[in-house]
Amino acid sequence: MNDIDTPAEAAAPSPHPLARELAAFLATQDAPRVLLLGYGSGRNLPVLLGAGAHVTILEAGAERASSAAAVFGGDPRVNLERGAGPFAAALSTHALLHGTPESIATAVASVLDHLCRGAPFFLTLGTKSDPRFGTGRALGRDTYAADSGSEAGIPHTYFDEGGVRSLLRDFTIGTLEETSAAESAGAWAHTEHERATLRHWFVRARRDVSQP
Repeated sequence: MNDIDTPAEAAAPSPHPLARELAAFLATQDAPRVLLLGYGSGRNLPVLLGAGAHVTILEAGAERASSAAAVFGGDPRVNLERGAGPFAAALSTHALLHGTPESIATAVASVLDHLCRGAPFFLTLGTKSDPRFGTGRALGRDTYAADSGSEAGIPHTYFDEGGVRSLLRDFTIGTLEETSAAESAGAWAHTEHERATLRHWFVRARRDVSQP
């Protein structure tokens, strides 16, 4: 069943590759606390819980927050309120694709403040090699919103390599990979045709151990 154990799990959305990687690390820890930016379809939560993690979800969208509460509100391993940390890891597979440079930088700074020293932060970011960059309505520096499609009107910010490194200057970047998002972008947000052309940055970073 393609690395999935049951028919019910096979029918569920597949976790993002970075979520699977982070879960492998978490499985070596003792009940680690994890910060998850964005609930999305919920596809990443089961693999994190399966690794023994306790997960705090930060979700700005009211509809997604309600969905998370309906499914996981009674699970003691899931916190739907803002937690102060410290967290053993953080994950964002789609939340930081959206917003302005300023809002994304604010979110990254908040993650930094709440991570343990040396803790991993796995994330995806928009890349200027994505064909959507420069299209639709310009909303500011490197930020555009599509005029049509599944994410019409939603701001997306796109980075080149220098922009990613500047954004994450207080982290130690392990790998910075520009890759196709055809298999990893959320099916709830994009059609199969849309996903075929998308590109994202995959970033594996850690909170710098020298940070106070």
